[in-house]
Amino acid sequence: MEPTLTQLLQNYHDRPDRDLVVPIFTALSQTQVYVPASMGKQGAVYTQGDSVGLKPDTIPGPEGKVIFPCFSDPSQVPNDYGTRFSFLRLTFPEFAAAALDAPNFGGMVLDPFTAKFMIPEEISRTLFDDGRELQ
Repeated sequence: MEPTLTQLLQNYHDRPDRDLVVPIFTALSQTQVYVPASMGKQGAVYTQGDSVGLKPDTIPGPEGKVIFPCFSDPSQVPNDYGTRFSFLRLTFPEFAAAALDAPNFGGMVLDPFTAKFMIPEEISRTLFDDGRELQ
């Protein structure tokens, strides 16, 4: 049985090894992630109608940019954090495409409270810009 994305991320966190990166990115192309979002005013990344939409949570990043968190499994969301947000379930490529549209995009992080698997801006743009997705 193949390990889950959560297991792969935890294995990488416990023992960072370049050999684990390919299986993680392979799993990402086939997995849905949980994206924290709250109701936001116009100008949020996700908008509906004229004034209110869903605004994804972000983490301050370098140089005024923001990092977009997502979770491989609901079990990776701490209770005190999870009660502040609703969670959208998206494929990872859908999540990445939406995050990349933000003008202040600085990267993504999977399981930010546990595995802390960071995908920097440059790698994100290489993999997902121009409508490309992980193959």
